[in-house]
Amino acid sequence: MSRDRAGTGFLPGLIVGAIAGAAAGLLWSPRSGRENRELLKARLPEAPEEAPRLLEHVTEAVRQRVERGREAFRQARDETRARLLEEFQRERERRRTA
Repeated sequence: MSRDRAGTGFLPGLIVGAIAGAAAGLLWSPRSGRENRELLKARLPEAPEEAPRLLEHVTEAVRQRVERGREAFRQARDETRARLLEEFQRERERRRTA
């Protein structure tokens, strides 16, 4: 997969997950349906203004976690490579002296 297409599934997944989470929250809410509808009516007008800010916040948080994961992978890869080289060198020495 090319780097250009690597993140194309994230945003749709985020949206579907948010919708599913909101639906589950409403279904299992301790409030009545009427209370939930009133709460939604009160908060819904704020959604268009808050959505870009929330998306930016989530995107930045994901970027940071991805970068930390990449760095951890690089570090583990480099440490593993160094250990393998050491073991190969030890084995060569052992075979030469045997």
